[in-house]
Amino acid sequence: MHIPRFLFRVKDRQIEEEARTMMDAFHITDVEIRRDDTIESAWLEDYKVMKTTYGLEEIQEYLEGLLSGSD
Repeated sequence: MHIPRFLFRVKDRQIEEEARTMMDAFHITDVEIRRDDTIESAWLEDYKVMKTTYGLEEIQEYLEGLLSGSD
């Protein structure tokens, strides 16, 4: 059974496809990418429970940091 370590919620098909392309390019298999049409309104809910919503640029920077060995 494969359980993903991270979940990236994205707001539309274009971002979903770009995120999947990045995961494939970096050979990352433990990240689930889920399209969620409610994410634009979910930021407040996430904020209240101390979660953070990241955009595509932040995700890309994070993944590049993982590959370069820095956070």
